[in-house]
Amino acid sequence: MDYAALIVEALPARLVEKARAYFAGQDPAHDWFHNLRVMALCERIGREEGADMTVLRLAALLHDIGRAEESRTGECHAEISARECEALLQEEGYGEEVIAAVKKAILTHRFRKNNPPTTLEEKILFDADKIDSIGAIGVVRAFAYSGYIGQPIQSDDPLQHTPAKEFEKKLILLKDRMMTATAKLIAEERHRYMVSFFDRWEMELRGEG
Repeated sequence: MDYAALIVEALPARLVEKARAYFAGQDPAHDWFHNLRVMALCERIGREEGADMTVLRLAALLHDIGRAEESRTGECHAEISARECEALLQEEGYGEEVIAAVKKAILTHRFRKNNPPTTLEEKILFDADKIDSIGAIGVVRAFAYSGYIGQPIQSDDPLQHTPAKEFEKKLILLKDRMMTATAKLIAEERHRYMVSFFDRWEMELRGEG
């Protein structure tokens, strides 16, 4: 099932195009296609979990529209996205209740400490965003972003960040942060693939593979 096509078809076409425009020139790990993959995962998980699909679809579409401004200003992209989405949704005729729910889902998708996801829709968006950082896609994103910012793919400097260190310090932990049952199943499979990739990577670095 093409979940990406299903969610795009369910959303207002004009809103989709407005959202896509925010991603012009964005780096390959956080571009429109990352957004589309998160949208597809939200559609898949939301259907399984019985979410409010109106709120979830809109939050998925708009959750990262603040990325470009974050790159320019340093302000948290979740806060920017939540702020920007209000006018976009008002223009499409959505009511205050839906807009408030979408804004909160966007704000909590980047949960660190003080603002955890609480509603089902918030948890699904959080899960979907993290799932796109693991598995085959996660491996490719780690290497793509490393190249984009000029990092080496391998280094003997313990202070130099590399894709392998991204895996060791962050990506390996993500499967245990999933909040919904459906996301946990998806994350387990992607995690196994990612671990096997980096095991093979280490073998080849030693000349063993």
